[in-house]
Amino acid sequence: MTKDKLFYLLDGKSVSVPFMSNSKQQYVRACYGFKVLRLPYRQGRDDTNRNFSMYFYLPDEKSELDNLLERMTSTHGFLDSHIPRDEVRVGEFRIPKFKIECGFEASSVFNDFEFNVSLYQKALIEIDEEGTEAAAATTAQLSVIGLRAPVVRPPIDFVADHPFLFLIREDQTGTVLFAGQIFDPSKRAS
Repeated sequence: MTKDKLFYLLDGKSVSVPFMSNSKQQYVRACYGFKVLRLPYRQGRDDTNRNFSMYFYLPDEKSELDNLLERMTSTHGFLDSHIPRDEVRVGEFRIPKFKIECGFEASSVFNDFEFNVSLYQKALIEIDEEGTEAAAATTAQLSVIGLRAPVVRPPIDFVADHPFLFLIREDQTGTVLFAGQIFDPSKRAS
């Protein structure tokens, strides 16, 4: 369900970009000043018990990305204490398609050694319809808590129509594998 919508830039302008939407329940947590969306990846078929998820950190206000980044990097345990753990019904849901590539020649880091080969490091993150389908796979959790009535939470809107942060994390160890910021999804970052 991809449709072009407006993405609002930090300078007050906007660009039209393709947004993906989904009506499935997602892992979302509303925090003071921002929302966190967790999209678990389908688990691999190895026996390491690793689980990976992509997290989107969306400030409530379009101009608050710097403040969110400051809180994230200066508060001990921030990532662990702001992880959505329960599936929540999502109201309006949109994430822009984007692609980021970065690379560098790693040989220059090893200038104390003589190598006859060139080493290159490259990373690529691309979020599109296929990636969203794989990332939107969810796991079911069952808890038995006696005879309490279930907690009904109101739906949370998650519309990433302004700059946001994302990361890919291994959920068992908390290791962050990739992190980035999206300022303008209409531009291919490299």
